Amino acid sequence: MGRGVPAHVHAEAILSALQEARPAGLTVIQLMAATERTRAQIHTGLAHLRQVAAARGLPPVTWDRKWGYRLLDDAPEVWIGYERAFFDTVHHRVANFVAGILLPHQKKTPNDPYIRTVMAQMGAIESTLQLLANLE
Repeated sequence: MGRGVPAHVHAEAILSALQEARPAGLTVIQLMAATERTRAQIHTGLAHLRQVAAARGLPPVTWDRKWGYRLLDDAPEVWIGYERAFFDTVHHRVANFVAGILLPHQKKTPNDPYIRTVMAQMGAIESTLQLLANLE
């Protein structure tokens, strides 16, 4: 595959490979072999596939360590597990950003209206992400 191939072309190849593998999944290495694409092309295709999946009536593309990437038509427990893991990851990134960047900024300029607003909003974001990650 040469350079400049549109993302939707990679996505179609990945979709075909994942549909053939169902209900099992495929790792990135297996997707590379099945589609004859590079790692970067696989990631580009997966990103595009995730963006258009709902519009095309496809199930979400999930990933886990055991199965790799999968398309499962009727597996809400898998979808929810993937979503919770995503929210947990984003929560940790936001918490680290707050602790490492925003708190020192706030300590240096505690009366700055900008940082006060940012801290209030980031607190709400952190709470929401934590709630979503642990929602039963």
